[in-house]
Amino acid sequence: MAIYSLWIINKAGGLVYQREFAGMRTIIFRLGFHGDLPPTLNLCCADGLAKLTSNEYLVLAGTLHGIHAITSRLSPINGPSPGAHVIESESFKMSILLTATGKSTSLSLPSF
Repeated sequence: MAIYSLWIINKAGGLVYQREFAGMRTIIFRLGFHGDLPPTLNLCCADGLAKLTSNEYLVLAGTLHGIHAITSRLSPINGPSPGAHVIESESFKMSILLTATGKSTSLSLPSF
């Protein structure tokens, strides 16, 4: 699993650190796709997509913080819930790790 991006979010929901590690072309090559890509990969991995601005990353971090706060209150059993650990779709996989100072989040392509 190649990690595309890493976010570190503080307890207040602010983005402290964000870094992209692998270019989209590199991820496509590692998966062995040649020629036409599946439509879901065209949405997230095609060349020519505009890079997100720092403000857009801040908004996404705050949104993820809100989603995690909501999911930490939802539980099918009685007792505390740790919240969302993985958010996965056909296009991406987001892994969320709780730390003492906030959340560490990685974005990668899903396992096929």
